[in-house]
Amino acid sequence: MNERRFPPLLSRLGELQSRYPWHFVALAVLTLLPALWGVFGGGGLGFKPDFAELLPDNKDSVIEARRVSERLPGAATLTVVAEIQDGSHRKALEKFVDQLVPRLEALGPDKVGAVDYGVKDTRAFFEDKKLLFANLDDLRKAHDDILERYDYEVAKASGNLVDDDDPPPPITADSVEKRIRNAQGGSSDAPASDMYPDGYYMNPEGTLIAVLIRTPVSGKAARTQLRNDVENVVASVQPTSLDPTMKIGYTGNLITSAEEYDAIIGDLMHVGGWGLLGVLASVLLFFMRARTLLAMGTTILIALLWTFGLTRWTVGYLNSSTGFLVSIIAGNGINYGIMYMARYVEARRDEAADVRRAILLAHRDSWLPTLAGSATAMLAYGSLVLTNFRGFKHFGIISGYGMILCWVATYAFLPAILAASERVLPSFGERPSRWSKLRGQYGVGFAKLARLAPRTVAITGALAGVVSLYAAARYLSADPMEYDMTKVRNERTDVTPASLLVPRVDQVVGRMGQDGMAIMTDRVDQVQPLEKELELRRAEAPADAQPFQKVVTIFSLLPAQQQDKIKLIDEMRDRIVRARNRGFINDADWARISPELPKGKLSPVTIADLPEQVARPFTERDGTRGRIVYIVPSSGFSVWDAHYLMRWADSYRYTKLPNGEVIKGSGSAVIFADMIKTVGQDAPKAILFSALGSILVILAAFRFHKQAWGVFLPWLLGVAGLLGYLYFTHTKLNFLNFVTLPITIGIGAEYAHNMMQRYRIEGPSRIYHVAVETGGAVILCSLTTTIGYLALTLSINHGIHSFGLSAAVGEITCVLAAVLVLPASLFWLEQRRQAAGKLAVPASRSVDTGDLPNPAAG
Repeated sequence: MNERRFPPLLSRLGELQSRYPWHFVALAVLTLLPALWGVFGGGGLGFKPDFAELLPDNKDSVIEARRVSERLPGAATLTVVAEIQDGSHRKALEKFVDQLVPRLEALGPDKVGAVDYGVKDTRAFFEDKKLLFANLDDLRKAHDDILERYDYEVAKASGNLVDDDDPPPPITADSVEKRIRNAQGGSSDAPASDMYPDGYYMNPEGTLIAVLIRTPVSGKAARTQLRNDVENVVASVQPTSLDPTMKIGYTGNLITSAEEYDAIIGDLMHVGGWGLLGVLASVLLFFMRARTLLAMGTTILIALLWTFGLTRWTVGYLNSSTGFLVSIIAGNGINYGIMYMARYVEARRDEAADVRRAILLAHRDSWLPTLAGSATAMLAYGSLVLTNFRGFKHFGIISGYGMILCWVATYAFLPAILAASERVLPSFGERPSRWSKLRGQYGVGFAKLARLAPRTVAITGALAGVVSLYAAARYLSADPMEYDMTKVRNERTDVTPASLLVPRVDQVVGRMGQDGMAIMTDRVDQVQPLEKELELRRAEAPADAQPFQKVVTIFSLLPAQQQDKIKLIDEMRDRIVRARNRGFINDADWARISPELPKGKLSPVTIADLPEQVARPFTERDGTRGRIVYIVPSSGFSVWDAHYLMRWADSYRYTKLPNGEVIKGSGSAVIFADMIKTVGQDAPKAILFSALGSILVILAAFRFHKQAWGVFLPWLLGVAGLLGYLYFTHTKLNFLNFVTLPITIGIGAEYAHNMMQRYRIEGPSRIYHVAVETGGAVILCSLTTTIGYLALTLSINHGIHSFGLSAAVGEITCVLAAVLVLPASLFWLEQRRQAAGKLAVPASRSVDTGDLPNPAAG
């Protein structure tokens, strides 16, 4: 069969490109001006690494998370760390802090919101209120003992003592201190501060001290300026004058978050750069000509700039999934240039066609399969628009029009660039070079194997397909979701001074970032009813499936049963003062007892009375205290285990109060749980859309001819092969790698499509030629795409790594089905036709140019 449909528009375009190539090059340059501004102008295309950016705006978890983040202080922390070698000189560290703190505070509240250097203020508060934090039963025991002794002394002094055989302990400094100490010993309310004996954030060895600067500054420039200001202040203290061995370091989330962001950006550049370099290197090795590399590299660069320049207007920014699209779009989008270039070089090298004729031949023989491939790729990526993931909607939108733009750039500018280069230096002389002959070797091995053992290869492919389909059914029928969340997180390999200091400072100060999730109420009066409802849920859960460990509110910091305690303390103080006035307590004991007694009238400790350092976790951006509730995960369960994560999230996602009000919870636990659920709901929709769209494109391209089966069967084999790989390697789907399936389903058909379209043109007698020429180009197409995916395995994110590896396997299974199993099946069918005496009339040579314009007419 020999079909050569050639739209007049493409014919006219090819004529213009060969005649006026430099005009098209100038046009390409002009189109880059708005694209370059979109990518780099006005601050550049933004990037948002937060995983919440993957979810849609209408998800309750995202809405609530943003509401909470707007009300939480969110102030960054810059930590100054001073170290000395000899802990016996710890006073030098204390002097450093004493001199540093007032100078830091002098920078002003616009730069320094608060300076936290220890627990002195907190300790003074709790010391003054220590009896209110005592255990009520122990306090009652001390109260009864003191009153009993006082009554005993009064009775004895008045001569009314009846029984003096077993007197109660006397009211002395030792006995009072013992009673008060015993009462405080049972307290669980007052925070412990034994780890800071001198009140500073200092390690027990006395060699390290930390000062935490809470700052409201935001933005890279402002944060950099703050650090410079702090370093200048530290230098003004002259640390080495206090101790020659004193060294200063800096850490805190102001530094580490910036380093994390820079690491992610660096990861994107690293992955994208290696992906693009690998793609271009494989092109060079295939064509063995620098001009092809220059022409195709320029074309794909134009398409990439178009794509991401347009993204500035359609989406506005990149996220943790779309940030890697440079490598993916380059690897897939260059396929159209490869198919065009392969046909152009074939015409120039083997058919002695001039530039104009080669351009027209390449247009005619490649436009339909590449356009169909672009359409199926667009549908594959576009299927992600059906998901509820905002991030993958963006992925689908950007990569969808990216594929079309790659095709447009290829057919608009690649021929003109080739024609312009040929005017500077012709690409082929009278004899093909030894290097140009190597180009066809990519497909030779597969073509020979398919021709020598067609039946064996075809049957082996069919058996592999049956096994893969069985494995695919097992994989999809079981739960294919990944529940180990460590496999989707970043793992930085670089080590910075700030990151090294983090665990050491955490040991001294306490963890700056806890696993507890914040629930935001609207009013303080909702807090305790919410706490009661949550605790009820925990109590009702099985002992081995507790959804969380405890609930912490600002009321957890207040003494319990304060009115009862105040009554007991007042009576104790009254009796002790009376005992002193009556002479029951001598001067020496009174000097020790009086500091232990409350000064003035006792009143209940309220939320407003709590020191800033204690109340800070429960204080909102506007200064409001008490409306934040923390829910702490159960011990013995990992927050990286999605099974537990989902149980934990469901335990506080929605809580109905007794008055009917509903409190919503969010945070990373709920967001991750929503992501997992969304994948399970959306993956089937995306896969179905990608499959149906690809089927319709293939049927339309083949005009519903039975030869479409030559695409469907290898396509099915390739996709089943990917699922078989996932099954046998126990690779689970997560919210980053699940896109492998719809993408492979859409793009996997492209290779068999190109093979069958060329087979339609050449006819059954030219199967080997198709397998070598088109098969070689298809292998290169797959190689560039595979390299683009494999570049993702260099990412610091485990989910992106898994996506890249799985997608690369999908590429390999699909291309093997197209360039090996499909030709072998065609060879076998042709042998059977010949054996049956039904050999078709041989088709004409592939250089049939009857529908091309007459060269002489140009």
